Amino acid sequence: MIMFDIILLVIILLALAVIVFVITRKFPQIANLDVENLPEEQQIQKKKQILNKRIDDHSKEIQTAWKRRLSFVKIPFKKLWGQLQLRFRIYVGQIEKLWYHEQTVKKQTAPKVVITPEQQAHKLNSLIIEAEQSLKQNNLDKAEELFIAAITVDQKAVSAYRGLGDTYLAKSSLEEARQTYRFVLQLEPDDDAVMVKLAEVAESQGDLEEAIEYYQKAVLINDSLSPRFYHLAELLLKVGHAPVAKEAIIQAVELEPKNPKYLDLWIETAIICGERSVALKAYNELRLVNPENQKLEDFLDRINKM
Repeated sequence: MIMFDIILLVIILLALAVIVFVITRKFPQIANLDVENLPEEQQIQKKKQILNKRIDDHSKEIQTAWKRRLSFVKIPFKKLWGQLQLRFRIYVGQIEKLWYHEQTVKKQTAPKVVITPEQQAHKLNSLIIEAEQSLKQNNLDKAEELFIAAITVDQKAVSAYRGLGDTYLAKSSLEEARQTYRFVLQLEPDDDAVMVKLAEVAESQGDLEEAIEYYQKAVLINDSLSPRFYHLAELLLKVGHAPVAKEAIIQAVELEPKNPKYLDLWIETAIICGERSVALKAYNELRLVNPENQKLEDFLDRINKM
């Protein structure tokens, strides 16, 4: 039995020697790290020394415990080897994590390559073009990555933020889209297209009052787009502001007088507001534009009852 104990102890010591050899081969860069001139890494180096000391001390305790255990208890070799492998994996994992963190700090503290404004503009433009293509192809994760990369090139690149907001909107990440679009408005307060996007986000989240506010701001800046007036009228009707909705739909009709959808809503708002003559005028316009409209009879009946 004593001979068996001696053989087992020799095997354990050999295994520990293998572990040390493998670690030395696997992580030579740790020993070679130059941390003399990097304040951030000096702290990491100190932490690593403390960690290594703890690991070494713990390893010595384990060895002592094993020797003592071998003197009194006969541990099956397979079980002992499994414990040894576990300790090795834990040690390697700790060192790998530490080394990865050190490399990350090195990258962050490495001197940046100075590029010309022309090179920066070219890189920014290339990233945005590629990101927009990815967005069109519905490769949303790639688009998000590229737009963020563009922002790192120029932190005031409005087109990159706008594209990132569109990407979040396509991903249904509404809160991220909202915050991104709001930042665009800080850079470009008169961006009416982004105001409409914010209105769409607010509407998707059920905040109709906020959606109306953004649509109103958008049409004040750009009053040449009829769909905005139409949708504003729809929202105003939903929250019970029919008189204001009527004014909005009239603007839409003026911009696009032969649109049946607009004429339909014009009739509806006029009836709700109790303006029979306006409702009849809108009805006649709709009848001329779309005589097959199935709602004409119902509209006429409602108008006659006013």
